[in-house]
Amino acid sequence: MKIFCRARGDDAGAATDEAAGSHWSVVKFVGHDADGRYIPTRQGNSAFGWVHFSGPHNIHSSKVIKVAVSEHPEKGSTKTRKLYGAVLYDRLGIIVARVKVVAQYHWETANHKYKLADHDDKIGVITAYCQGVKKCPDALNHV
Repeated sequence: MKIFCRARGDDAGAATDEAAGSHWSVVKFVGHDADGRYIPTRQGNSAFGWVHFSGPHNIHSSKVIKVAVSEHPEKGSTKTRKLYGAVLYDRLGIIVARVKVVAQYHWETANHKYKLADHDDKIGVITAYCQGVKKCPDALNHV
């Protein structure tokens, strides 16, 4: 399977992703927040999900996402958009990164471009990133 990368804002690539047989809806792994909500991380594509954040933001460990979403949603969350945050430390107790995760707790994305057939299912993680930097440090993936 080919994966096509495109710059943000380039809608022409969306059709290319679909034509390439990209299975954006495949669940890579699942986390549950402190309130028991099911928060999947899907394969996604250049718009959201694992493909969207893993390379550009240098998050390659499912553990990082699971730790962040295991908390209660942060202030500013809505019924369908959940915001999570975590401070991750190394073995010496030094802060490695402050991670933010944005999840869509609904069966379709906020822009209505992606929808799940099962209306009880959730889109899940839209993006994840480290605060204050363009890319997360490599050490984050070894925490």
